[in-house]
Amino acid sequence: MKPLSMRNHRKATYLLLLFLFSLLYSCKEWEKLEEMLHRPPKYTQEKADVVYDWYKLLAEIQLPVNPQPVVILNNRNFGYIGVGLYEAVQPGIKGAVSLSTELYQMPDMPEPEKHQEYLWGASANAALASMFKQFLAGLTEADIARIDSMEEAYNDHFRLRTSDAVINRSQAFGRAIASAIYDWSTTDNFNLSSEGYTIPEFPGAWEPTPPAFANPVGPFLKDSRPFLKYSLTATAPPLPFPYSEDPSSEFYQAAKEVYDIGKALTDEEKAIATWWADAGGAGVGVPAPYHQLSIATDLLESKHTKLGLAAQIYAKTGIALKDGPIIVFRAKFQYNLIRPVTYINHHIDSTWVSYLIAPPYPEYPSGLAGIYTPFMQVLIREFGDIPVTDNAYAWRGDAPRHYSSISELVEEAADSRVYGGIHYHFTQDITLEMGKELGDMIADIDLTPKH
Repeated sequence: MKPLSMRNHRKATYLLLLFLFSLLYSCKEWEKLEEMLHRPPKYTQEKADVVYDWYKLLAEIQLPVNPQPVVILNNRNFGYIGVGLYEAVQPGIKGAVSLSTELYQMPDMPEPEKHQEYLWGASANAALASMFKQFLAGLTEADIARIDSMEEAYNDHFRLRTSDAVINRSQAFGRAIASAIYDWSTTDNFNLSSEGYTIPEFPGAWEPTPPAFANPVGPFLKDSRPFLKYSLTATAPPLPFPYSEDPSSEFYQAAKEVYDIGKALTDEEKAIATWWADAGGAGVGVPAPYHQLSIATDLLESKHTKLGLAAQIYAKTGIALKDGPIIVFRAKFQYNLIRPVTYINHHIDSTWVSYLIAPPYPEYPSGLAGIYTPFMQVLIREFGDIPVTDNAYAWRGDAPRHYSSISELVEEAADSRVYGGIHYHFTQDITLEMGKELGDMIADIDLTPKH
């Protein structure tokens, strides 16, 4: 009998090892071994710098835009962008599931090729570049060139340690996700128009407010498809006390509080009102939702958060950006509550002017608190109620604001609307509770269930 050749000897040894493994391991463990032998996509803990740089680019591109992007529309768009970012890296997060298993009417997403290597940072890079161009309105040729330049700069960086084949495969997957997310977004019935809406008339009903006395925005937003099934019907609780014009009533006193605060605003209260008055025009405010996204990005960077977790945070805060306004605007046009400036002008002081201009829709509940609270609650649930710094207006030369906790930041944002004269205090208190409930529901989404 001839001796085995070296090649045949290695083959026999390999088969023997497989046989021994089959005896020693359970069926489940055998499956794991087979996966290793077939080189599945790597489960990585890649850095998230590529993501942070893309979110920072938002401010640089949208700050000089005039007029600035529509606030609620931009919030909605960045909701989809956050979800798309997560889907672009989800296969690289060990044990993670697609958000299509959790979100309302979300279709199945493209899947990566089996047994192929991916670089998930390159996938995120391609997905974000594509989604920025698809979702951000009013991009100039120069803006698109900047987006293309950043995408290519990161691809060049990735090529220093990864093959072209892996980069190209990762890009293709990221772009497929971006297209699927954008296509899904076109079916969400998003509508900010008031065409066909009749402003109701009853004691305490909202009226168009000075100085523009504009038609209402968003009466049909409630019918837009949300991310969470919960948000299909969620609304605000009834007012804590009835509308009244009696000077001894609780409602009159709530309006009088806003009036008194507005008549005696301190410099610090004015600064707080101005700080949180985003989207005040090119060169004045920051385009929503850059303010809260900048806070989240700074926090994630300071924690050296890796790509997988960062993508989950941007996805969950993105859900808050879209569903928060849907719930708030459903309630706004359900209760149609009069703004403080209108009530005060009619019943307290006809010459009084609010420090901030009231936006064109009913007062209760609060739009700002209804978006910031669930967004920040996601961060609280992940990192704890930790100290945080808000440096959103560094570009304007303003010093950063420091808070002992994320909750303190949210409470100041809510108070800013009372200082600005556009909300009653009870509205802010109730909206904080509403937003916290939504934020907890979003934070409870388990994207890496234990099997």
